[in-house]
This record gives sequence, structure tokens and C-alpha cells, in this order.
Amino acid sequence: MTIRIAILHSSLNILGGGERFCLKTIEAFKEQGWEVILATVEPTNWETLKSIWSEIPKIDKEKPFLKIPVKRFGIYLRILSNLQLPILRKESDIIFNTHGDVLVSSTDITYMHFPTFTLWNESYSKYKSGFWKMYFTPYYYIQRMIVKRHIDTLLLTNSKFSRSIIKKYMKRNALVIYPPVNVNRYLKLNNGKRENLVITIGRFSHEKKYENIIRIAEKLPDIDFHIIGSVTSDLSYKYYVKIKKEIESRDLKNIYLHPNLQQKKMEDLLSSGKVYLHTMINEHFGISVVEGMASGLIPVVHRSGGPWTDIVYFGKYGFGYNNIEEAAHFIKKAIKEYNSLVRHIRKRSKMFSESIYKKKIVELIKRYLVLTKVNKSG
Repeated sequence: MTIRIAILHSSLNILGGGERFCLKTIEAFKEQGWEVILATVEPTNWETLKSIWSEIPKIDKEKPFLKIPVKRFGIYLRILSNLQLPILRKESDIIFNTHGDVLVSSTDITYMHFPTFTLWNESYSKYKSGFWKMYFTPYYYIQRMIVKRHIDTLLLTNSKFSRSIIKKYMKRNALVIYPPVNVNRYLKLNNGKRENLVITIGRFSHEKKYENIIRIAEKLPDIDFHIIGSVTSDLSYKYYVKIKKEIESRDLKNIYLHPNLQQKKMEDLLSSGKVYLHTMINEHFGISVVEGMASGLIPVVHRSGGPWTDIVYFGKYGFGYNNIEEAAHFIKKAIKEYNSLVRHIRKRSKMFSESIYKKKIVELIKRYLVLTKVNKSG
């Protein structure tokens, strides 16, 4: 019997790590011959996805709630996902929520990258301005109300760090299944010639803290820094312009910005550098960190979040810093010790491979359906 799975994801047009995760999850299910229904709030721009990631799995049915894309009030639009659940119940055997927020109506399985409502708390907040507080606060209280109810969903998450936050704020245990990273693609990168380059990859977005790269680069004028980032919205573009202007105002010649860089050119840079620098604080997991490690870059990450607790594993597979001075110090150390570290680092990246994720998520779905059937019959 063919298994029918409904994937609930608010929008794939965000083009971030969560969207890559969703597509790889769909791919895992399609490889099993299962039927996949994709339920979103807005229509997916498949052409854009293909131009960026090229390999896109084919879904059986797409069900956008709205007929046109919406660029504002993204977190509130997610609530519309609840209105799709009754129909999805009739059309599928299991509903898998991959955008991760707590919903009023429970899905069967929720992969919670991070409990979004906790960002209201200053310890994890990226919404520090008055505007963002005003925008985000109603959503925080809506989510807090929902969390107090018993939510009948199996919770998965991407790191021990995220699991600790879920436990603290939701009083729920979550199963850690690391997200899929195409490490095989990056393990092949090695042009035989490495330079003293520092690479950073991620969306141009204020929570990425690229301002800190500017301050680190000022302390290391003989080392070149390359920021490779996608520009995905008006806000993203404004942040890119802000970073560009700050670099120009300081007359820094050792920082290079690469907005929306083609995959091949990005891989050329990855195969030429020695250090991967990650500046986001309390990153949930950090797929780009693993990609950098597989490419042969030594990770230097902020001593917080999933990159530190799960990927670099508290300094066993790279370096962690708390401030600008420490970051500069460990970058120099990583370059100096590069040849003795690189094999160890690349080997570590393999534990986050796509094949391991796919195997685990497929086995989990099968076990879940068996247990559900037993419980219903009992």
C-alpha cells in the first residue's frame, strides 16, 4: 500500500535552510515511492527554486492556501496553515509539519527547527528594535497560549541546543534528528591549492551578524574575507546595502561580498579557502557550517547554539569564540594548524549526510504508522 504524506510548510519561497530541509524530506519520501502532498500558504516559485538548487523533487500535489504570493506579515500567515488541516486529514495517512511552529490544530509530526515564540525573550532575540517588538509580541502571546494546551504531535528537532530550548519553554521532550547536508558534493572539493581565505555563507539578514565580520577583518588586514549570501527580500537587500556601505566607509579592501552567487563560483571559493567563519549567535543548527567543513574549511563559530554544541562539539572539531578578539585569534590559529586539522574536520562532516537523515526519517515514519495502527486497533 502506498503511504500518503502531507507536508505542511508555510512557504518554500524563503529560500533558507528550512526550505532545503523540506525539499530533502520530500525527496526521501519520494525515493520510497510514497505519495507527497505539499500544503503551503502561498504558491511556490518552482523556477526560482530550480535556479538556486537545481535538483528539486517532484511532488504529487500542491495545495497553496492563497493563490498569490504575500511578502508581508509572514509569521502571522503561518496561522492560516490550520485551515488546511481538515482537508489534509482526509487526503493523507500522516501530516508532517516541516516549518516547525506550534499550530492550533496538531499535525502528526512536527520538525521544530526552533520554537519561534522564544525569540521574544532577550536571550535569543533578534527582534531588538521597538518596531520588531511591536510586530512580534502578539505572535508570542498566541504561541504561548497554544503551547499551554496538550499538543498531540511527535516533536523532532535539529540539535541538542534546540532540544534544550524546547524543553525549557514548552516542557516537552524532542527527538534530535540532524538535518540533511549534501556533504558528498562538498567532500569532492579540493583544487590542491589553499589560500588564507575566510568564507561565510548565509542569507543577508540582520540576525547573521555580518557586522562582526567587518570588525574581525579590521584586525586581520592580511587575510581576505568572503561573504556569500542570498538576497531574498526587500529587508534582505537593505541589510546587504547596509553591510556594503559600512565596508566602504571603513575603506576595507579585504572583505568581498557575493550576493546570490552561482553554485559553481561558490564551490570554487570553498575549495580555495582555509576557514569557515560563522557569526550568528544561537544558531539553531548551521547547515552551512557542515558544508564548509566538508569542503575542507576549519570552522570558527560563535560559542553558542547548534554549531557549538552539536557540530563543532564544544571545540573538538573546530574553534569557538565569545568576542571579536577571540574570533581573530582562532582564525589565525586555524590557518596555522590547517594541514593537521583538515582531515579530522572533513571526517566529522560525514555524520550529517543526507543518506543518514533519509534513513532515519523514513524509519521513523514507518514506526509511527505501525504504532498508530496498533493503538487504533487496541
